[in-house]
Amino acid sequence: MGRFLRGIAVVGVLGTFLILIQGALVTKTGSGQGCGNTWPFCHGEVFPSYHTLELWIEYSHRIVSGLVGLIVVIASAWAWSTYRQNSAVKFLAFFSVFFIVLQGLLGAAAVVWGQNEAVMALHFGFSLLSFASIALLAVLLFQLGRADQPHLQQRPRVSQRMKWGLYGLAVYTYVVVYTGAYVRHTGSSLGCSSWPLCDGVWFPDLTTQAGIQLTHRLFAGMLLVFTIWLFMVVRKHYANYPDLVKASQLCLVLTLLQVVSGGLVVLSQLQLVIALVHTTLIAAYFASLCYLCLQVGLPWKKDEKNRSVQTDQPLSQ
Repeated sequence: MGRFLRGIAVVGVLGTFLILIQGALVTKTGSGQGCGNTWPFCHGEVFPSYHTLELWIEYSHRIVSGLVGLIVVIASAWAWSTYRQNSAVKFLAFFSVFFIVLQGLLGAAAVVWGQNEAVMALHFGFSLLSFASIALLAVLLFQLGRADQPHLQQRPRVSQRMKWGLYGLAVYTYVVVYTGAYVRHTGSSLGCSSWPLCDGVWFPDLTTQAGIQLTHRLFAGMLLVFTIWLFMVVRKHYANYPDLVKASQLCLVLTLLQVVSGGLVVLSQLQLVIALVHTTLIAAYFASLCYLCLQVGLPWKKDEKNRSVQTDQPLSQ
C-alpha cells in the first residue's frame, strides 16, 4: 500500500508540473479568454460546439487542473492518515491541497470576474507553491519508505544562521518568480528588446514596460549571486552532507540556465519553447531549494542531539 501511495504522489508531482506549463502556455498564447467568461465549462458547454486553438489551450488547462487536483487531494489525505504522527507529512499534505485549490479558485475568479495584472501574477506563484508542496511530500514519502537506511536517519546539523539563510532565499525566490509572472501578465516580456542591457540603458523608468522587465532582471541577477553564495557555503562548511552538496550544486546549475534562458527569451523574440523551458527551470530550482529547507528543518527550532526526523512509521500499510 505504501508503494501505491508513493506512486500516486509521483503522479501528483507530474500533474502539478503540467499545470504550471499549461498555465504559462495559456498566458504566453493569450488564451485566457478562450472559453469566454464562463467556468468550469467552456462557453457554458461541456463539449464546446465550435473549436479554436485558444479554446482548447484554455479548456485543456482546466480539465487537467481538475483531474490533478483530485489526485493531489487523494494523495495528501492518504499520506495524512498513514503518517499521522509525522508533522512534516501533515504540513506538506495540507499545503499541497491548500495551494492547488487556491490557484484553481484564483484562475476561476479571473475568468468570471477578471483580475488586474498584479493579482494574476499570484496565480503562477500559487501554482508553483502547489508543485513544490506535493514534490516535497513525494520525496518525504520515499524517504519514509526507506527509513531503515542509516544515512536517512539523521537530519543534517547546520547552524541556525544557515537555516535562516536558506528560508530567506526561498522567500526571495518567490519574489523573483512573482516579478517574472508580472512581466508576462503586463505584456512586458519585450519591454527591453536587448539583453543584458535594456536597449543600452541600465536604469529606465521603472513604471514602464522596460522598467518592469529590467526590475525582473535585477532581481534574477541577485538570485544568481545568492545561489553562488549558497553553493560556496555548503561546499566549505557542510561538505560531509552529500544531499546538501548535491542540492546546492543543482540549484547553481539551474540558476545559471535560468539566467541564460531568460536572455534567450528576449533575443528569440518570445520563442514559445524557450519561454516554457524558462518556466520549467524556475520550477525545478524552487523545488530544489525547498528540498534543502526540508532537509535542514525549521530555523526557529534548534536540533536536538541525535534527533531522528525520518523514522516515523506508518500507522497502516
